[in-house]
Amino acid sequence: MEKGLKQKLKNRIQEIHDSIGEDAAILDRTEQLNEEAMYAIYEQQGKQLSLFDMEEEDFLDLNEAEEILRKLQKEEPGEFERIASLPNSIRTAKFSMQQKGTYIFCEASDPNRADIKGYQQLFLLDDEGNIVSRDIPRILGAIKADYTTPTLTVPKGHNSTVMHVKSQFVEEVKHRQAEREFNQRLTQGQRYILRELRIFFKLITDEKVKSEINILEKVFRSSINQVINRELNILRRNGFIGQELFNQLVQIYRQHNMQEWLNNSLPTMSEPIPIIICSEALE
Repeated sequence: MEKGLKQKLKNRIQEIHDSIGEDAAILDRTEQLNEEAMYAIYEQQGKQLSLFDMEEEDFLDLNEAEEILRKLQKEEPGEFERIASLPNSIRTAKFSMQQKGTYIFCEASDPNRADIKGYQQLFLLDDEGNIVSRDIPRILGAIKADYTTPTLTVPKGHNSTVMHVKSQFVEEVKHRQAEREFNQRLTQGQRYILRELRIFFKLITDEKVKSEINILEKVFRSSINQVINRELNILRRNGFIGQELFNQLVQIYRQHNMQEWLNNSLPTMSEPIPIIICSEALE
C-alpha cells in the first residue's frame, strides 16, 4: 500500500476511535475495529478509499432543497421573486473547497407550451471539463451556498465549457425526440431507415451532408404511400446502411418529388428548444 494512502486510512480510523471512544463499551470485542484487516482490504483495492471521502461530500436531496425554497418564499418573498425572475443563461462563480469544476443546468421545452417544463438535465463537470455526475443530490450539494459563501469572477473559458456541454445536451434532446417519434405509427421500413440515418449522422462531419440527412429524416418520418414504403422495405431487406443508404434515399426523394411533401404536406411540429438555464464555476 502506498504510504500516503495508508496514512490517510489510519487518520480515518483514528477519527472513528476519537468519536466513539474505544473505552466507552459501545462496541463489544467482536465489533472492535480491525485496523490490519482494513489495511489489507485497501491494499488490494486502494482506489476504493474514495468510499471514505464520500462522507465529506455534501449531498442535498430534493425534499431539503424544496424546503429551502419554501422557507425563502415565506420569509423573503421579494428575494424569492427576484431569483425566480432571473433570465436564462445567467452565470456565476463561487469558492468551493470540495468540488472544483462547473455546474450547468440545461432544459429543452416546447416553445408553444411555456407552462409545461420539458426535458431537464443537471451536469457537474470536473476542473478538466469532464462530466462527472448527473446525480441531483450530489450536484445540489456541490452548488449549495449561503450569504457567507465567497463569490468569484467567472473564469476565462467558462462559456466555452458551457457551450460544449450544451452541444452534448442538444444531441441528447434530438435522440429523445427521435425515440419518441420512432415509437409512433411508423412502418418497419421507416423505422429502419430512420435508425440508420441517425447512426450515419453521428459519423459525418460535413455540415452540408448533415443538413441533407435532417431533411431526409423529416420527410421519411411523415406519412408515406405504399410505393415508397415498398422501396424502403427493399432497402431494409438488402441491408443498406451508411453512404449507400443515404444515396438510395436521396434518389427516392427526388424520384417521388418529396420536396413538395416537405413544403406543403408535412404538419408543422414544435420541436423542443435546448437552452442553458444557468451555470456556475466552482473554483
